[in-house]
Amino acid sequence: MYASSIVGIVIFVLLLGVLLFAQVKKVSFNVRALSSLVIGLGFGLILRTTVTDGAAHLSDLVAILDFSGSIYVKLLMMLIIPLVFTAIVHSIVNLRGKKGSYLTKVAFKTVAILLLTTGVSAIIGSYVAQFFDIGHGLSIPGVVLDPSHSSAGILTTLLAMIPSNPVEAMANNNVIAVVIFAVLIGVATLQLHKQEEKIAEPFIGFIHSAFFVSKKLANMVISLTPYGVMALMTHMSLTQGWTTLHQMITFVGAMYIAMVIVLCMHIVLLLLVGVNPITYFKNVYRALLVAFTTRSSFGTMPVTMDALGNRMKLSESVSNFVPGVGATIGMNACAGVYPAMLVVMTMTILGMPITWETVLFIAFINMIASLGVSGIPGTAFVAAGVTLSTMGLPYSIVALVQGVDPIIDMGRTAVNVNAVMTTAVIVDKTTSVD
Repeated sequence: MYASSIVGIVIFVLLLGVLLFAQVKKVSFNVRALSSLVIGLGFGLILRTTVTDGAAHLSDLVAILDFSGSIYVKLLMMLIIPLVFTAIVHSIVNLRGKKGSYLTKVAFKTVAILLLTTGVSAIIGSYVAQFFDIGHGLSIPGVVLDPSHSSAGILTTLLAMIPSNPVEAMANNNVIAVVIFAVLIGVATLQLHKQEEKIAEPFIGFIHSAFFVSKKLANMVISLTPYGVMALMTHMSLTQGWTTLHQMITFVGAMYIAMVIVLCMHIVLLLLVGVNPITYFKNVYRALLVAFTTRSSFGTMPVTMDALGNRMKLSESVSNFVPGVGATIGMNACAGVYPAMLVVMTMTILGMPITWETVLFIAFINMIASLGVSGIPGTAFVAAGVTLSTMGLPYSIVALVQGVDPIIDMGRTAVNVNAVMTTAVIVDKTTSVD
């Protein structure tokens, strides 16, 4: 083992110790995640520019960095199936007890608008990512660049979504098949609850508990983000140089541009139902500010409900119901823009062609994936994982951008909340009380 590699490994361990010390001292997660990104980039670039023949002399350090980063990626992948399955079934069974034609109309329109705007947001994210050529010049650790790499045909992929064997689908990480199975289980549970409430309640209780256990597990894994990000970013900057830093900056900029376009879409929808956007934003800006600063859709719900009910003067049913549904189904930024942009980024890195059919297919998958994945820890990366796995693409790209996630997540949460409030206004303006 070369001396430079030994020194690099010692410094890497010491840096991990610094992050652990910061965690013990209760430094905020956001600060630690961003710091790990900066430290990883800086450490890798310093090694790249100071060590002669780094590829050979630092090979042992590179192996350790790859091992450490791979552990984090595998833990993230481990979360997807339990989180998605329990979240979707949980979100559907929570609709039990909603009765009356008015509430039925409100529920149907809410879900439809949220899913459709999520699909359109995915299309926007895809084209913005293509415009900025996100991913150009990068490579994904552990993934061989193969220009001939191609996904299966659309019909083949659609057929693979049908879960002939749910257990096999889970074992093979066929997430969309699991999503469809979870939707069917949720609907069947609702039907059973109407007919035999006592029989259905134990299963509903189990799903409720399993969902919150999965959320707790997600929190445990996400707490490792600073360590995983530092290993991954050190590996990338060491092996790829300044391209990594440039792409991270470009990715953040492209995300915010795409989200601004999505907000413009919301404004157009408000104009179509006769709402003045200026008046609208005067009434809801507090909710958007809270969403941007707290990065929590659930935490913003009381302010969102106040904005809709007391300031926008929407009906009580709409102002109370829509925010709850919007926190669990369809998020324009987390489940629309972000996964689409990561898919395009990955396909660009792999040299895969991106056609308009591909973009529409990405939007379709994101719409399905957005069912129930919102409001859970790591909503964005779970949604991205569903889309990537469905298209047979490597998941590592999600971990690579986790370091800049806190910066992106502020805008994502504000856009998500605005989508919910826009949906509530549209539903209220287009639904009459029976």
